[in-house]
Amino acid sequence: MQTRGIEVSQLYTLVRDTTNLTGVQAKILDHMQVALQCASDISKSQVYLCARGKNEDISVILTAVKPSYTHGSTFFHAGDTFLVDDLAIVDNVFQTGRKVVGRKELDQGREIAVTAYPIVDNAGRPFAVVCFASVSLSQQQVLTDTANLALQVPFAGKDYYSIRPQDGVIILDAAGRIMYANDMADDLYLVLDKEAIEQRDIIGHTIVHFPLVDEVMKTGRPAFSDEVSENMTLSAWGLPIISGGRVTRTVIVLTDVTAIREKERQILVKDSVIKEIHHRVKNSLNTIAGMLRMQARRSKDEDTKEALKRAVSRILGISKIHDILANQSGDQVDMDVLLDKICKLSVDSLALCAVDVVREKGRRPLIVNSEKAVPLAIATNELIHNAIDHGFHKMPRGTLVVGTEIDHGRLHVSIKNNGHPLPEDFSTRTFDLGLQIVRNLAEIELKGEFGLKNEDSMVVADIYCPLALMEA
Repeated sequence: MQTRGIEVSQLYTLVRDTTNLTGVQAKILDHMQVALQCASDISKSQVYLCARGKNEDISVILTAVKPSYTHGSTFFHAGDTFLVDDLAIVDNVFQTGRKVVGRKELDQGREIAVTAYPIVDNAGRPFAVVCFASVSLSQQQVLTDTANLALQVPFAGKDYYSIRPQDGVIILDAAGRIMYANDMADDLYLVLDKEAIEQRDIIGHTIVHFPLVDEVMKTGRPAFSDEVSENMTLSAWGLPIISGGRVTRTVIVLTDVTAIREKERQILVKDSVIKEIHHRVKNSLNTIAGMLRMQARRSKDEDTKEALKRAVSRILGISKIHDILANQSGDQVDMDVLLDKICKLSVDSLALCAVDVVREKGRRPLIVNSEKAVPLAIATNELIHNAIDHGFHKMPRGTLVVGTEIDHGRLHVSIKNNGHPLPEDFSTRTFDLGLQIVRNLAEIELKGEFGLKNEDSMVVADIYCPLALMEA
């Protein structure tokens, strides 16, 4: 649940412009706002804060909140004004200083049930009214009473939970006895209760063996936990209702999360398997690279040695990619993070001169499917190696620019270097093995495009891939 900065501003504006409330009284109402949505959910009613206008014959609606699981608009809106006689229930609360239960007639003869409570200042004087309005003409007073109490000592916004129709709601008294339970709570609680009780006897039953309740009553703070019973897992949220410095009621919200927790478990298992696969692939590639190194040392032909060294470099580059992926979680990979690591590893292991690496990133994160991230990373790794080996050959220093961006529905990866330019007779038809690998990965595996050219004293390699394919 979130506090509403816009509503706070509206509240202060309305208080200043339409009422004679003091700054302290306005702060009390402001402090209540964080709990209004929860109070609305608990009571299953729309909630309104009302005050006298600067003209004592006028009542002003300062703010309006409806249950989070309902659609449509509220009956009244912030800023609405009424003659005192039109909101007789509110006037009655101001006159008596006590809770009032009644009805309000809307347009076309439609009635709503209203339960109103006084809001008092530090001197005990009622200066505003909180109204709970419901289309049901038989409001459950235990719900409105509990919701009103919840407004008196609100917690931080992060401590609140938005109640949904599928949630079970239980309200306990100070001794832990059940005062209220909705139909969903009846079924869910009977799953957790270790004692055999009939569903019709749940009201008045004392909750036992429920650590969350003990924690909430002991600490006076909201708390979350998972409760497991046989094959069912329930998520539980406890909200203490504090009055007179002690917990007088507790709201327990139960949600069946059995399927969600099972899905989370399956995802963790799948994630672990994927990590293990990447780890084993890395080890296998390192073994192959070691064997090729041995073969290179024994070879007497210099061309063969050079070819084997290039093969070892490519294999180790792919090994590094799998090592990085083995330390990531889930099916999605942040491509910018992956390329950051590839750049560092490539420069640290291959560069024979000083290399200044510049990373150019777009505004949005590049989250791609791990299956597509591997060929793109291999292709990028090959281009970085190519820039270091050939572009900066026998140079004292070079600049490598690796950029990523979204360009008209395509993922664009560019690798630029200020090293030796491409020869004038350069043609894509004369690609060496490394560039052929890049082109095949870009065009066949990623259904994209690959290009290499001289541009503004830089050698520029571009890979374009359909973004929809990369995110799928």
